[in-house]
Amino acid sequence: MLPTLLTIAGLILLYLFFYYATGSLVLKLIPGPVSSVPFRFILGFFVYFFLFTVVTLPLKFTLQPLSLLSGLWAGVLILISAAFLITGAPHLKAALSSVKVFLSGRGKYVLAALLALILIQVVWFNLNDETYAIWDQSYYLGDTATSLYTNTISQYNPYTGRILDFLNTEYLLETYQNHGSVMCQLFSVHPMIENLTVMASVVIILYQLLFYEIGMLLFHNNRCKSILLVFFLFLLNVFSFNLYTPAEFLMIRPSEGKTILAVLIIPALFYLFLCAAQKPGPRSGWVYSFLVILGSFGLNMSSIFMIPFEISALYLPLSLKKRSPRILGQYLLCLLPCIFFAALYVITKNYWIIYTGR
Repeated sequence: MLPTLLTIAGLILLYLFFYYATGSLVLKLIPGPVSSVPFRFILGFFVYFFLFTVVTLPLKFTLQPLSLLSGLWAGVLILISAAFLITGAPHLKAALSSVKVFLSGRGKYVLAALLALILIQVVWFNLNDETYAIWDQSYYLGDTATSLYTNTISQYNPYTGRILDFLNTEYLLETYQNHGSVMCQLFSVHPMIENLTVMASVVIILYQLLFYEIGMLLFHNNRCKSILLVFFLFLLNVFSFNLYTPAEFLMIRPSEGKTILAVLIIPALFYLFLCAAQKPGPRSGWVYSFLVILGSFGLNMSSIFMIPFEISALYLPLSLKKRSPRILGQYLLCLLPCIFFAALYVITKNYWIIYTGR
């Protein structure tokens, strides 16, 4: 039992390190109005999965073995880690000094409260044996497991274990479950542990960090009020179960792609829109919105249809109010990835069938 718990904790920390390292490298290349520690995790998460999608899709389309993808991705992770450690080393002393100053005041109480809220919710979920969406859960676990144990990339039916005649066109562009297979192969972890415990915990953690950042923006960097926002959202999610809150997804099935869309992708784009609206400029939040959009399609295919509605509802009224062609241009640039992936989805679903050679 103890070795399993240590493995789970180690993988969660390792995932968070990769997200933080990726986010820090992006912020170093594209500095902008937001550079806080929670935001580095959030931005890094999306850029990380965009990179994984870029690496995965060519191998998936050409029916390459999972072991090749695992080897390539291990190389990418080593490069990300090395680049982060090399570029971050000169600033490590200054960063540690900033942390020390932060913790010497009221900061330590804020950090303790945030960590406590995160820990409570992670433990709460992992002690909950409720299974709500059996078919969805079976798909994610089945695809991860069959790919892992057959050394293929989504070539088997996740429900029956039989090889497919052709790759599933509905989920062809989705690479989230392929990432689970890769990490299970690299670290010798069971798919249920990787998906239902590690990734579920990671999504819960990122959700808390994201809404803490939203609170910091709405309450003008007041940490206490931001913590209260996270706390009241916790109460809302625990004691509500309806279509108008993320409780159903977050507290029962946080590891699924549609949950990531509901609790991370949509709120992240809203947060970045607020940043862009408050601090308009050439390096405003829309650049990071573009990166989030790029990373969203591999996480959940519904992003192709949901994101255009969200950014249209946000940026079009803003551009009309400000009478700003620049904001309209930013909106159109953010639409380009949606149009590209929508076109690719139509092509792969109706015209380009990838047969497995059965």
